[in-house]
Amino acid sequence: MAIQRTGHVAIRVRNLEAAKRFYGEILGMRLGMEIPGQGLFFRFNNYHHDLAVFKARNGAEPASKNHAGVAHIALVADDFDTVLGMYRRLREHGVPVSRTIDHGATKSIYFSDPDGIELEIYCEVPEFNWRQNGMVRVPLDIENESAARPLSPEQARATSLRLPSDL
Repeated sequence: MAIQRTGHVAIRVRNLEAAKRFYGEILGMRLGMEIPGQGLFFRFNNYHHDLAVFKARNGAEPASKNHAGVAHIALVADDFDTVLGMYRRLREHGVPVSRTIDHGATKSIYFSDPDGIELEIYCEVPEFNWRQNGMVRVPLDIENESAARPLSPEQARATSLRLPSDL
């Protein structure tokens, strides 16, 4: 197939300054370009932009679980220490973490931006054989030292992946 990956995600927000603070200062994305009053283009590394943020029309409602559209935006961290560090950083900035989940192949934290757009930060767990064990969904006690370890095949078999209603 010729398509290689997702190039970027574009979202609409009610307050560009709040988005600039959240994605730039809290999540640590770099602002690549700003069109005053219209949009922001953020990046992680050397790509021109990974996230485009545009000003929504006045009176726009915040995102919710009842709207059609993107369920969440997933951001890949380099390792579990980074996920843990982002978890602590979010809490320091008063950003509630809605859930922490061990999916076997990934370890994830979920939270929302100021407009209610849900985000996930996760790290891969290459030691976990998802082809053999499947994807799982187990609550993750992220502050516990054992949280960084991969699930055992027995733990994986003890849980089954059901599509959650809170995706």
